[in-house]
Amino acid sequence: MSERLIIHTYKQSFKADTLMFELAKESGRIYTKAMKLNKIKHKDFSEINEIMQQFCKKNCKFLHSQSAQASYQAFIVNLKAYFKALKQFNRDPSKFSGKPKPPKKNKFLYKITFKKAAIRRKDNELWLSTKKPNEPIRIKWAKHLPIPIWVTINYDKYEGWNINFILEKKYKQLELNHNEVMSIDLGVKRVATTFDTPSKETITYNGKALMSLDRLRNKVDGKIKSKKSEYKRGGRKHKKISRAKRKIVKRIKNKEKDILHRFSRMIVNDAIDKDIGKIIIGDNASTHKDTNLGKINNQKITQGVEQQLRKYIQYKFESVGGTTEVVPEAYTSRTCPKCDNVKSSSPKGRTYVCHSHSYNGECDFAFDRDGVGAINILKKNVSFDPQWWSDVVGGLTPPKGVKYTPGLSLIQSLNKVEERILNDCQDHIEIDNTLSALAIA
Repeated sequence: MSERLIIHTYKQSFKADTLMFELAKESGRIYTKAMKLNKIKHKDFSEINEIMQQFCKKNCKFLHSQSAQASYQAFIVNLKAYFKALKQFNRDPSKFSGKPKPPKKNKFLYKITFKKAAIRRKDNELWLSTKKPNEPIRIKWAKHLPIPIWVTINYDKYEGWNINFILEKKYKQLELNHNEVMSIDLGVKRVATTFDTPSKETITYNGKALMSLDRLRNKVDGKIKSKKSEYKRGGRKHKKISRAKRKIVKRIKNKEKDILHRFSRMIVNDAIDKDIGKIIIGDNASTHKDTNLGKINNQKITQGVEQQLRKYIQYKFESVGGTTEVVPEAYTSRTCPKCDNVKSSSPKGRTYVCHSHSYNGECDFAFDRDGVGAINILKKNVSFDPQWWSDVVGGLTPPKGVKYTPGLSLIQSLNKVEERILNDCQDHIEIDNTLSALAIA
């Protein structure tokens, strides 16, 4: 059985000190210098590299030479991404919400990157090199863990300081049957609905737990914005409330990730158990732009996390030897799998009912609307014998539902946290004490 190296990123919270702040500031100055150099002189990438190397030698006091190099190379990567996006925009503007723009924002703090040459292990510690005579950054590291090929430290206004370890991990490649296919319809109320050829069954994955976390985050955001407006920006109270918000939002986001990882693992394991070698996923990314369904529904749709679920499914399934494909899903929820009649609008409620007269009289097909979407995604992208497909549609069984059900203590804790936040959020210590009982990891 063959093996494949897959790159994984592991993120952890990080407590920064004065040196870390200076490193991030210096990285920001290097990135900004490269951006301004390109804007003024419009030099090619090789010229930017040469000029920035000399700039870093003269001006870097804290960053390792490889880390300084990574800071201005990050600008070059962003610039190349802009040119690539611009070409795609010129070919098909409908895929973009607006014309791509080049990187132009100055960076006060920017990520600190440690390449392999600046990373070494000593006893039970990982040493990240800085420019001498500064001491290296030391991190506790288990002996059985491999040395990362890349480490980055960055600041996020919602999560604070984070450290990311990029590791290579070996995965055994399974011998899957690529003639067997699973299709996935992504959504909001049901974050995913699957249909596959071996079992011919439909499984729905409930997204209400994710929606409730989004509502909680919106309430927290609204209340804290209101509370912050009462205090001077940069003041002690203002900073306390900002810290409280970062901690709450981080815990909510971690809970969302946990649910998405659980669902993606269920879907991938289901495909492996059925010896399925290919997963086809409907592309509904366009629903997140130009949404016009009213304020409440717009918020539900645009804050949906189903695209993150798609990424989790793709990398987990491809890591064990499976293949994935993202395909258009236009009109899949409106089309009848039995008679191919297309409704003029999306079905009302959760059930699709067809009353078309184009199928030897009146078609009486009725099924779950998300299941219809998954079935049509499969039908449009896989060739079947007409009689086999007719037997499949005629023998459909009701979909199975998978629901994330947290314990009673979690539900009670969520209610307590929400009540406390809405009543008083000026003291982050009180909020932290309430959250300590919350089972959000």
